Amino acid sequence: MQKILFRLNILINGNYNNNMKNKDIKTALLPRGINDLLEDKSFQETFLSQSLMNIFKLNGYDKVSPPMIEFEENYTLYLDTTNKQNIFRVIDPISNKPMYIRNDITPQIARIASKKLLAKDQILRLSYIGDVLRPKGTQLHPERQIKQAGIELYGAPNISGAVEVISTGIQALAEINLSNLIIDITMPNLTNLILENAKLSEQEIKSAVSYLKVKNISRIEKIPNCGKLLSRIADAAGENERALNNLYKIKLPPKAKKLIKEISLICAKIKKLHPNVNITIDPIENRGFNYYSGIGFAIFSSNIKRELGFGGEYNIELNGKKETGMGLSILFDGLLRATHFKDEQKRILIPYKHDSNSLPKLRKNGWITIVSHNKKANIIKEAKQYKCSYILKGNEVKKI
Repeated sequence: MQKILFRLNILINGNYNNNMKNKDIKTALLPRGINDLLEDKSFQETFLSQSLMNIFKLNGYDKVSPPMIEFEENYTLYLDTTNKQNIFRVIDPISNKPMYIRNDITPQIARIASKKLLAKDQILRLSYIGDVLRPKGTQLHPERQIKQAGIELYGAPNISGAVEVISTGIQALAEINLSNLIIDITMPNLTNLILENAKLSEQEIKSAVSYLKVKNISRIEKIPNCGKLLSRIADAAGENERALNNLYKIKLPPKAKKLIKEISLICAKIKKLHPNVNITIDPIENRGFNYYSGIGFAIFSSNIKRELGFGGEYNIELNGKKETGMGLSILFDGLLRATHFKDEQKRILIPYKHDSNSLPKLRKNGWITIVSHNKKANIIKEAKQYKCSYILKGNEVKKI
């Protein structure tokens, strides 16, 4: 009996001590939607960043780098965005003015562009890359901190400008081995044109917008004065030639007809440049296109169920005048899932005793040098531990 009690005591004390040890272990929690990028993913993100920015540069887009945080009044100063709800706000301790942490870089590029456009009357091409932060994720983008890269084109005609921006996006995604691309073209303001002509009450418009947002066709059909028209427009969605043929058959306001004609020309030019890219048209899609005034578009790959990029035409206010911008934004949460790149740069283990003069030459020639700090190490074993396929033996590089 005593032996049993003794063993129980050890077990109890042992568990107690283990629990106490566990309490001493510090665990750092990150907020939901905020994540570390460890070695492999961090390399992948760097590779993607360099690849995209290089294609943007080759297409004439010069990089600018706005700050992560700025005065809140700047957010809608040049770009009429309704995305102010989903931003982090802080008070500047120096000026006591409200500031915001950016959730989208496009309004900042619009601010930078406005100064440049005032100074020079010419077409302006800007590119950017940086992190954005959001209080809440979305269904498509649940992460709250995301890297965003993109381009903005100002002052170009809307058709040729749209073709240039979309084509640059296709080139950038092709550069990182993304195939089976789909361009989904939208008309964010088409439904607004129809609703304005229908002379609806404020409550009817609010209800109509909610039905259109979720594409509830049975409810859309019952919208007063324009339900059948809107449902026909919604049914026209699909492959671009089919969609355009269906839209041409519908009696639409002159502005809407002009927009559809422009989209037809844009589709034809993109297909000529990129015959392997599929184009679809969704005439009532409006989610995420809150400040676009003309066409909008999203880029997908059939290999991944996530939007890779989006963009469209918008206006910026400039001394009481409207200047047209055409932009593309690529979010990295989708790219990191859709691509798989490994660091294939040659790695070499340098033994504890080595000629230090040989290292600069190796690094200049692109070698990653891992220097051993262990006098007694098995050099082959240590090389494999650090993912090195080569070792330095004397002044010679040896493959293992």
